[in-house]
Amino acid sequence: MAARRHRPDRLLVPLALACALLAARRSGAVMDIEDRGPVLRAGRFTMRVSNVGVLGNPWFANGRSFDPSFEFPSGSGHELLGHAELWVGALNEAGQRCVSGGPMLEWRPTLDAADRVRRVIAGEPGGRWNVDDDGDGRLDEETVNGLDDDGDGRVDEDYDLPSQELLTAEYVDDRPEAVQYVYEGGELHRPLGLSVHQENFAWNRPGLDGIACVRFVITNHGQQTLRDLRLGLYADLDARGRNESGGHLNDRIARMRYQQVTPVKNVVINAGGIFRKTCFDVIRGEAVVISDATSPAGFPYGALVPLSHTTDPLQAFTNDVFPGVAQARARARAPIADTTFRSYIFSPSLPPGQGGPPVLDRDRWEALEGRYPAANEDREQDHAVLLSCGPFDRLGPGQSVEFSVALLGAAELDSIPQMALIARRLERGQRYNFTGDNAGNSWFLGVSGVNGHEICYEPPPDIAFHYDPHCPQKFFRDPYLIPDNLFVQGPGVSFETSYAPGQCVWTDLDCDACTGNDGTDRSHRWSLLSPLPPPPNMRVSATDRRAIIEWDDFPEAAMQAGLVGDAAIRLVGYKLYRLDDWARDGLLPAPEKWQRIAVFDQTNIAAITNPDAAIVRDVNGVPQHAVGRYAFEDTTVHNGFDYSYVVTSVVRLHAPYDTLPGYQAELESSFEPDFDQRVVPRSAARAGPGRVWVAPNPYRGGAAWERPAVPGDVFTQHVDFFGLPARRCTIRIFTLAGDLVAEVPHDGTGGVGQASWNLISRNGQDVASGVYLFTVEGSGDRTVGRFVIMR
Repeated sequence: MAARRHRPDRLLVPLALACALLAARRSGAVMDIEDRGPVLRAGRFTMRVSNVGVLGNPWFANGRSFDPSFEFPSGSGHELLGHAELWVGALNEAGQRCVSGGPMLEWRPTLDAADRVRRVIAGEPGGRWNVDDDGDGRLDEETVNGLDDDGDGRVDEDYDLPSQELLTAEYVDDRPEAVQYVYEGGELHRPLGLSVHQENFAWNRPGLDGIACVRFVITNHGQQTLRDLRLGLYADLDARGRNESGGHLNDRIARMRYQQVTPVKNVVINAGGIFRKTCFDVIRGEAVVISDATSPAGFPYGALVPLSHTTDPLQAFTNDVFPGVAQARARARAPIADTTFRSYIFSPSLPPGQGGPPVLDRDRWEALEGRYPAANEDREQDHAVLLSCGPFDRLGPGQSVEFSVALLGAAELDSIPQMALIARRLERGQRYNFTGDNAGNSWFLGVSGVNGHEICYEPPPDIAFHYDPHCPQKFFRDPYLIPDNLFVQGPGVSFETSYAPGQCVWTDLDCDACTGNDGTDRSHRWSLLSPLPPPPNMRVSATDRRAIIEWDDFPEAAMQAGLVGDAAIRLVGYKLYRLDDWARDGLLPAPEKWQRIAVFDQTNIAAITNPDAAIVRDVNGVPQHAVGRYAFEDTTVHNGFDYSYVVTSVVRLHAPYDTLPGYQAELESSFEPDFDQRVVPRSAARAGPGRVWVAPNPYRGGAAWERPAVPGDVFTQHVDFFGLPARRCTIRIFTLAGDLVAEVPHDGTGGVGQASWNLISRNGQDVASGVYLFTVEGSGDRTVGRFVIMR
């Protein structure tokens, strides 16, 4: 018997997905996996986000969705990701090794209508950090999830939005349709009883606009305690053209180290003598980089960077002699630092166990452990990377762990290390000093975060112990502490303190004088710079040789309300762009293909302002007017052509790198075109009898004015009939032999005298080159004509 030939994973995905999607549709769960779905797009990239534990778009191959996966730059057609899935492995109470998320669609939303991907952008009321947005005396108590988390009858009204754009999703691993489905290899899904809250961040500031950060919070909502928990993200990295069928097969993968050592505030501690230590902030790690081995110069680079995961400070004890410390450390459930991240390379084009990815839970578990056979990283082939962290000793009912990663898009390989460092700093965020600090530099003073006390630690509910929060051992063990005078004896006093749930103690747990030395006590994660004003909401309509673009004053309201920007940022106006050149690989071309046709600032904006526009809402005391507050008529358009428009808000600010007095940088809001808002100006209908004509005539295939067909928008060819009457009529197209080819109904009662035909026959076929006749009939009138098609 001949050996069974291995089918590449990329061919298996569409078939397996098609069956799983059919079952999902019958279940009633609303999975955000359809075409024109939610995307993260505030930066220079477009990344598809779902509520089934999948990043990117694996549904392109089966024709379900034609959205980008991780396209950089947006509109370029350059993809850097096939898809990525969340894997969570653990031992259940029966001792079975289970992994949720290996086959796609083991994670699914519940039947709750709120379990959709939700999007919020900077400027929306309710998103200010450390502010009581809803006036209930609490700060940021809501999570963006479509639910009333604080029980006040309102949804998502007081949350923290640290980025320019945030997409969130909620899903679980124990939906009945996921459990009952038989996955590849005949394996049934054994759920662990987990819920996931996923957050996806994007920024549009220069330097940050190629970074997409993703945070997963995994909660045990079941009744069993899970052991030996492992978290992973399996990412099928691809560097290819969007519509290139085999571009993923010649990718090159590399590991790129990055490191930054920054001097910070030196330690000066009084411990009977003055001790000094030079301190450094060290960030180091490794990015996994994907590139296309055969693409021409200019093709971008992608990278996957691990950022952080849950840690347990109990692992940091340096002295076990205190009562209960040894037992407390033994019960720690998470590693101490992010050095537990590991990455393993597989090739989806290879068989499982021979460098290909695992397809069964027991093999996925070994992959998370690092014991499953990996692929040759030096070969140019299809590559996937598994990022893994853990193990976490246990996850009891109601407990949560989290981890976060970043996806990078860069024009140059040399940019990756710096971008990885910025992503790490974004995850850390900005630190603030809200709590008063102890005065003085005595070694036993630690409130709040001074003299080496890096954490106000409160143990979990089931742990209590005694410990000296000041760790005097550092004065003897740290070779970098240098006596300032003749003092060579460390302090001989113990400040043994009781640690119990309900109260935190400022502690030097890591016994390092350099950490906990700046007095900061609060961190605003995912925030480095203030967000810019958002683009305005807009709509576009068209008439005879005119396009009308209208927008609102949302950016102004958000700025005046203090929801975006800062004292150095000034909103100065708007810029209007139009798409004329439809050369494209996706639905809409890159921003460079768009033409700026107007700029509005304080010198000319009054001419397009509608003072009577309705007020639609109150933004923290500032009125926001409806779309139509501003309106501009573009009279340079032609009937029958496709046009798309974008309006951006414009700010000026003093750049931090500015060395020229009085020089100001100009920045714009994110560039967010909407394919569904394209318009086609139409000629006006004629009141009485007259000639009807066709344009272009002759029609030539592949004309420069035509919208090229791409996946998701294939029926783009057309000819237009002009001079149609202001009433209902029917256009019939015939061959010269008199055979009916197609019928086009037209309603001119609304004033439109133009209709399009997509060159598809009534049998669903592309028509051939030749001469065609047409008639226009309605209300007793009949007009005839002819036109030519040249394929």
